[in-house]
Amino acid sequence: MKRLNCGRYLSLSAGFLVLVALLSATCANGMDFSIHANNQYPNLTAILAKGNIVQGDVERLSAILRQMPAKKNTAVYLNSGGGNLYEGMKFGRFFRVNRIKTVVEGGEACASACAIAFLGGTDSDGKPWRSSSTDSRLGFHAFRGISDTMDSDQVQVVVVDMLRYGKQMDAPIDLLIAGFSTSSKDIFWVSNEDVCLLKIKLWSNETKKFVCN
Repeated sequence: MKRLNCGRYLSLSAGFLVLVALLSATCANGMDFSIHANNQYPNLTAILAKGNIVQGDVERLSAILRQMPAKKNTAVYLNSGGGNLYEGMKFGRFFRVNRIKTVVEGGEACASACAIAFLGGTDSDGKPWRSSSTDSRLGFHAFRGISDTMDSDQVQVVVVDMLRYGKQMDAPIDLLIAGFSTSSKDIFWVSNEDVCLLKIKLWSNETKKFVCN
């Protein structure tokens, strides 16, 4: 894969380096963006986003996408254990507004803030489009800091923000409930059966087709 990390990447169409102004500290500690193999398809812009989610990652991804050739569909392949909750919600809104599909590929995991971002997946027609795989993992849990650093009023604000976000993303409310019900130290991994019940697309790497969509 061609690297898009740390301020520059190789444009597939033009074959020259395009400089992107990014903060070096964010680049070092945030998500690593690269061109996904599926970018070879003429109607799909495909980006792999992996690593810890930190503030500024959405702006970095936006800058990268602006430099890439426009195609009918765009998908971001997520592989992350989480990170900043509000940046995760910002990702989701970015995916929603820009009609970007979200995918968790086979063998990969997307949890915590990544799973929140995943809920923003949207197709080119403006409809929810999120895809998991039969051998990938999608996990939710309560946000961290409830007992140590946040008082009840602050907790209430975050809960309201998350519920409002879920409504904006047309997200399955059961996923948010499962997250709130799971300790921040644990992960609620969504079963394949529940993925289908929650109207998330489920891809089978064995049969090479969607089990449910």
